[in-house]
Order: sequence, then structure tokens, then C-alpha cells
Amino acid sequence: MKRILLGLAFLSLTGLAYAQKKLAYEKVPSLVDEAKKKGDVKLADSLAQDYINNYLFKLKKEEFYSKENLTFIGDFLSDENSKAFKFFMKEPEKINSVLGDYKAQSKLMDFINKKYLPQGEFEKISKTDWDRLEKTVVAKFGRVGQEIVWGQRMVCHLILKDDWQSFTKYYVQYFEIGLKHPRYNINNMSWYGIFEQVDDPKVLKFACDVVMKYAMEQWYQNDFAAYDTYANLLYKIGRKNEAIDWEEKAVKLSNNDKTILDTLEKMKNNQKTWPEAVNNR
Repeated sequence: MKRILLGLAFLSLTGLAYAQKKLAYEKVPSLVDEAKKKGDVKLADSLAQDYINNYLFKLKKEEFYSKENLTFIGDFLSDENSKAFKFFMKEPEKINSVLGDYKAQSKLMDFINKKYLPQGEFEKISKTDWDRLEKTVVAKFGRVGQEIVWGQRMVCHLILKDDWQSFTKYYVQYFEIGLKHPRYNINNMSWYGIFEQVDDPKVLKFACDVVMKYAMEQWYQNDFAAYDTYANLLYKIGRKNEAIDWEEKAVKLSNNDKTILDTLEKMKNNQKTWPEAVNNR
């Protein structure tokens, strides 16, 4: 009888310890937020990693797969050799079923971009051996690595204005795989990089009929600047009537913006709406 009572007491203490431990861990996300607000990134990451590895990954499956838990893990993918990173690489569809389409891949690309790709300084970006870097990243991370590298190469060429042929190459390659979940402003890429700088009919048609058409349907229903971009691309590939229709919509949506009105008049008068000097170097 005594042995049974001792056993029950032990079980009770174990249950209490577990409850206390669980209660302590449930406070960790708020402690992480507090550390981040104070600028203590190292402490925030240390707390987060302990919480992820010693608490979240030990939860039962039905508890583990919550939006809150998966979002937290995704926000702290700080080591490609960690259990968390490998989990995101291995189970993206399970994660996406909770967080939403392509959210797992997006978190992986955030990590790859921050750790492997050049940031900030134009001089540093311009001196990057992109071909070598691309091989390294793709070998390590496969398709998500390829996607983020193509996207960043596109953006860097646009920022540096150094090589419009390469910009065009990566614009096409990136949007062939990343159009449904873009990381970049499609309207800006299509206007400043394609409409203003490219005269290749195939590329213009791709930008117009694939990229901007999809973007207009999905995200730009009330964006007069996007209407203007789409109209100008249509005009540049020779579809004048469609272009005028869309530019008239842009005029209405913009409350008669003068620049757009001027563009509409040029279209009606068969005048070019793009810069005279197209730079394809």
C-alpha cells in the first residue's frame, strides 16, 4: 500500500513538473518579442531556439501543427543544419496547409537571402561572382535556392542599371517559376526594366501577356499605375485598341492624372510612349 502511495505521489509530482515546465515555455514567445524590441537579437534567437527544440518539437502532432507554432519556427530559421530548417525543407506542403500557399518556401528564401546573397552596398553587389554563388546555393537548397538567386539577380541588375540583357534573362526566368508568389513589385520590374529598356518582342509579350496580365487579375484591380504599365506594354507590342481601352481605365482610376492623359493622347496619335533610346547592352 505504501509503495502504491509513493508511486501516486511520484506521478503527481511529475505531472506538476510538466505543467510548470509547460507554463514556463508558454511565456517564451513574449520574452523573445521583448528581447527583439530591446535590440538583443542574440538573446531573442537563443530563447527561440530553446523553445523550438525543447518544447515545440516535443509537442503532440495535433498541438504542434498550429499557425502560431509554425509561424514562430519560420521566423527563427537561423541555421541550415538545425532541425527546424530541415523540417521546413522536408515538409513544405504540410506547413503550407496551415500557413498558406508557399509560406514555407518563402521563409526558406528569407534565410537564404540573408545568409548567402549580397546585401546593401552597391559596390559589394556589383563585385559579386553571381554564377559561382548560384551554383553553391542551388546545390544546397535546390529549387528554392534557384528561385531566390534568380530574383535577386533580376533586382540587382535593375538597381545597378548595368546590364539590361541580364536583367531581361532573369526577369523571364524568375517569373516563369515565381509569378504566383512574387517577392518583388511586379509593376516596377515590368515598367522600369522591361517597358523602358527592352525592345525584344518575345520578352515584351511575356511581360504583357503572362506577367502583367496575371498580376492585373490577382493584385492590381485598383492600381492605376499598373493599369498604365499594362496599357503601355500592350501599345508597345502593337495592340493599340486594347492599349487605349486600358489607358482610359487608368485615366478614370487616377482621377485624370496629367501624365496618364498625355500618354493616352500619344497612343491615339500613334506616337511612342517609351524612351527613344532603348538600352540592351
